[in-house]
Amino acid sequence: MNTPLITAWVIGWGAIALSLGSCNASFQATPKIEDRGATIERSTATEKNLPTSTINREKSPSISLVSAKSLTTEIDRKSPPSSPYINPLNSITTAAKHQITDVQPVPKVPSLPNMDLDRGKGDYARNLAVEQLEHQHQTSANRTKSNLSSTRVCPSFPCLILSQDSHIPKNRFNNPIYTLTAYQKNRSAHTFKLDAVTGRGNTQTKNRYQSNTEAPLPDGSYSVVPKVVNGTIREVGGTMVPIVPKPGFNSRMRRTALGIHWDPSFDRDPKEDGTSGCIGLTNKEDYLQVRDFILKYRPRSLEVKIAK
Repeated sequence: MNTPLITAWVIGWGAIALSLGSCNASFQATPKIEDRGATIERSTATEKNLPTSTINREKSPSISLVSAKSLTTEIDRKSPPSSPYINPLNSITTAAKHQITDVQPVPKVPSLPNMDLDRGKGDYARNLAVEQLEHQHQTSANRTKSNLSSTRVCPSFPCLILSQDSHIPKNRFNNPIYTLTAYQKNRSAHTFKLDAVTGRGNTQTKNRYQSNTEAPLPDGSYSVVPKVVNGTIREVGGTMVPIVPKPGFNSRMRRTALGIHWDPSFDRDPKEDGTSGCIGLTNKEDYLQVRDFILKYRPRSLEVKIAK
């Protein structure tokens, strides 16, 4: 009776010892096995007995990142929301913009035209024309009266005098510009002084008494015919007032068909600039002024004194 009990008791304690030996073996390091498949199989068997957190840390790093992200989200959810960042320079910039907007624009002051910068423009052209006109008037005002001395006084009034200055101006074709002066009652005050030409720039030294030379008028006294006749050539400008040498004029005089008109080619055409011997005004307006003076006051003579 005792033998079976003893046998059972021994078997029971042997089973317990065997069980304890198996548990200790499962926690020991995996032995080195030549067969790779057996090593993997034993590692897998070991992992099955480990906790889940241990497996996640050793086997799958991505799972750890997900857990960290979830932890961060949970912290953000619990923490109070922070206020947005405001750059302190924004307020300064905004204030400066408002200050610039509120400034009233300075009114522009019109400046005088710059002659160097505005060449070719309308303002420059008009100013240039005014300057030229003022220069002409100033030149006429500064002309000397040396050639209108008592010896050249009109023998009777009204009269016209064609004279030269001490310095004779010339146009761009070298044609001298003389002065035609009108007197109505006496020499104390003239009615007008106008620019005029006679002959051409290249005929000033030719024989003034000879016909077909296109030279200027010879000095002397001429009678003015108080009427208007049509010109026979285009360079007369349409009409003219005839003049003829007075009796007792120089016997060498052979010039005919003389008169007073305007020169449409003055300072424009080098071949036609000037006259063939007549007195030519430099523009039509001046000619009309002389024509009206002759028709109204009927001057008694035209005195020419232009020879050097």
